[in-house]
Amino acid sequence: MTLTLTIKDHRFEPAELHAPAGKPITFVVKNLNTSASEIESDALHFEKVIPAGGEGTVHVRPLSPGRYNFFDDFHHATQGYLVVP
Repeated sequence: MTLTLTIKDHRFEPAELHAPAGKPITFVVKNLNTSASEIESDALHFEKVIPAGGEGTVHVRPLSPGRYNFFDDFHHATQGYLVVP
């Protein structure tokens, strides 16, 4: 499953994403800010720097049901969640 996430004005759009349990997930992240962002998640085991105006892809293993936090490590107020029912 592919999910698209945008970083704009140091906010994730959407701030909450949904994906099915037991399926691998690919995040396509677009950074519309004028500075780089680093999308990171301890719970999802990834970190990726996305350059200003750039795009990046992050692959996540199949997950069990839960609510998983991710954030911009360069701007800690930028928070988002992946919900797996």
